Amino acid sequence: MNSLRLAAGAGPSGRALIELREVWKTYRMGKVEVHALRGVSLAVAEHEFLAVMGPSGSGKSTLMHLMGCLDLPTRGTILFDGADISSLKGSELAEIRGRQIGFVFQTFNLVHTLTALENVELPMIFQGAPRASRRARAVELLERVGLSDRLQHRPNELSGGEQQRVAIARALANDPKIVLCDEPTGNLDSAAGMRVLESLRDLNEEGRTVILVTHDAEAAGYARRRVQMRDGRMVEAAEEALR
Repeated sequence: MNSLRLAAGAGPSGRALIELREVWKTYRMGKVEVHALRGVSLAVAEHEFLAVMGPSGSGKSTLMHLMGCLDLPTRGTILFDGADISSLKGSELAEIRGRQIGFVFQTFNLVHTLTALENVELPMIFQGAPRASRRARAVELLERVGLSDRLQHRPNELSGGEQQRVAIARALANDPKIVLCDEPTGNLDSAAGMRVLESLRDLNEEGRTVILVTHDAEAAGYARRRVQMRDGRMVEAAEEALR
């Protein structure tokens, strides 16, 4: 097994929340096979703040999709909270995503016809939460990210940084174990990006597991640990101090 797994296995709680064991992901393009991941092994501990770094084409986005239960490996094993999810059905993966994982994307992915409040409520509607409780939680989460005065604003009435903070509040709607962020500062100026990263750090300090996928070394510096991807392989693991 890849020796980097052992280096990556220790974390704040010592218990692996996500573990990949010799995971490969291969795509077929006509007669050509493209190996997006090549035998990656990695453990992410409960309550950890991990940054996955690498240039375009390194495999970091594919790794994110697998850790986020958005895709299945071609071969290898993925454990989520101790359970093997490597060959689950799509509906089973969707249930894990809906209840256990919150996503924050570079492009915000807000529904433009809904207010900030309604965007945050949306994941709770899919999980069948009563209207009163989901409305109260959405208000609480938007207040937490500093947007108590933007509840009724639609995305086109918000700055990029404000939209991303709505996305963070939405990611927390169903109280997930993991917040998985794909280049969350990529479309933001430096000041707005710093505020988003500080929000992610605060979430981690409160006990949330945060996984940050980025090519930006400065953004990755907010994480407790960084791993480096290149050509579908993990090439480096390093402990980093919080800012």
